[in-house]
Amino acid sequence: MANRKVTTLIVVHVTATPPSRDIGVAEVRAMHKAQGWSDIGYGGLLRRDGRREIGRGLDAVGAHVAGFNSISLGIALVGGINAAGKPEHNATEPQLVALEAWLQELVVQYPQAKICGHRDLSPDRDGDGVIEPGEWMKACPCFDVIPWAVSKGLPGADIKGNWGEIIAIPADTGGTVKVAGPDARLVYLQKLLARTGLQFGPIDGIVGERTASALRLYQEFNGLPQSGAFDEATVKLLRGTFEAKAAA
Repeated sequence: MANRKVTTLIVVHVTATPPSRDIGVAEVRAMHKAQGWSDIGYGGLLRRDGRREIGRGLDAVGAHVAGFNSISLGIALVGGINAAGKPEHNATEPQLVALEAWLQELVVQYPQAKICGHRDLSPDRDGDGVIEPGEWMKACPCFDVIPWAVSKGLPGADIKGNWGEIIAIPADTGGTVKVAGPDARLVYLQKLLARTGLQFGPIDGIVGERTASALRLYQEFNGLPQSGAFDEATVKLLRGTFEAKAAA
């Protein structure tokens, strides 16, 4: 699996399981793989008693928050819903103590990283610069991570307007989906590249080796420098070719 090239966010999650289920990475991995994922989505996990477990890997590109996976590490707390399946902040004291200690270590390991909760990365639908409860795509992790982190002397993320514009991306169903974050541009460009007929694996917002190889072929066919990247000339050609057709 690909590793992140940069880590600017550490995102706190919950596993959306009731407090009676004291599960760990093995069980969550099985749950995620049953949904068709290649592995557990989180980099790490904290069990109900505060024990740490490594999931996909701390440096690996995870699958935990759409639009931000290439720049973020996801850490999940086991729990997050009540017996009725409703969102609930039911993290144990050992979990919160362990979370604070782990985050203190991680911000040293990843000095550019700021801390937030999954729901903090929801799109700002009304454009007022504030992610409000009515805009949350999920309740996860069921508590306000940013002020909690700041109260512990940890670097909280400044979500207000720092994550770029929201880009409307054509969905496979024919409608549109809105994705916030730096991955959104790459997802859109991968969709254009896929229309050339070149094969490069999943459209995931990550320029891995397969995407880079497809780009080099496209650039070679079109007489462009073979950078293997979505450079200015390549993006101009892709957009000029396929956006013009869409408009027509």
